Amino acid sequence: MKNHVSFLSVIFLLLFTTIESVDAQTIGDVIKPKVERELALEENKIPGSAVILVYSNTNWSGNVAHGDGSSSTKDSFGDAKFVARCADLAFVQGLFQKQTEDGWLAVVIIQDGKIIGSESTNAQFGIAHATGNCISGVGGGCLIATATFGSELAPQVQFLREIRDNTVLSTASGTSFMTAFNAFYYSFSPTVADWERQNPAFKEIVKVAIAPLLSSLSLLQYVDIDSEAEMLGYGIGIILLNVGMYFVAPAFLIVRLKSRFSRLLYWKRKRV
Repeated sequence: MKNHVSFLSVIFLLLFTTIESVDAQTIGDVIKPKVERELALEENKIPGSAVILVYSNTNWSGNVAHGDGSSSTKDSFGDAKFVARCADLAFVQGLFQKQTEDGWLAVVIIQDGKIIGSESTNAQFGIAHATGNCISGVGGGCLIATATFGSELAPQVQFLREIRDNTVLSTASGTSFMTAFNAFYYSFSPTVADWERQNPAFKEIVKVAIAPLLSSLSLLQYVDIDSEAEMLGYGIGIILLNVGMYFVAPAFLIVRLKSRFSRLLYWKRKRV
């Protein structure tokens, strides 16, 4: 805990070096405990989203930019908190401007208990523009499923998120698997998601293609995983089941069709 507090102290010292010393001390004293509370709140650890914290002692206005390219305008006085969707672009922004000559304004972006962006100002009508690159680790978004079913709120996307967060990530082996899997998955999923949005026919093909995967993962809803051994056992079983559905079965079908086609050609030539 002491190391955690020391680390935060260094962060806040760096965040506000552009502000006059007396103001920096005041802002640091005000913001540090507030941000620490927000970092610890489970409600701020939202899969696929970041939280933009605005702190000020004056009026301000600006906008929250989401990772899907959309934005929303905000204006208020004092402190505020907004949820920003990471979506496909995997980054969010908070751009806010003081509406007064005096006072200060600070923006801190957090995700999964970490600070991913910050900016502050005490200039006359100053602007604080913070950008945060979303954490693409174990809590990344389901890009292909979201593009396939049209929304992060689609039942199929929520199902995948629940399986990931409540089942796979409940064990150390599952967390390690997701870390390795995400490194592979995010190397191609943004491209596939873009193709889906541009080509409705391709989107339907993907929807049919991932149906067996969804069916196999649904089996995890009916088992109790209470240990690393059970996670490994069920995990390997699901992987082998999908290998069978996506590779072994099609290969077997191709071989059978090829064999039948060869026999038909043989009898046709024999008759001639």
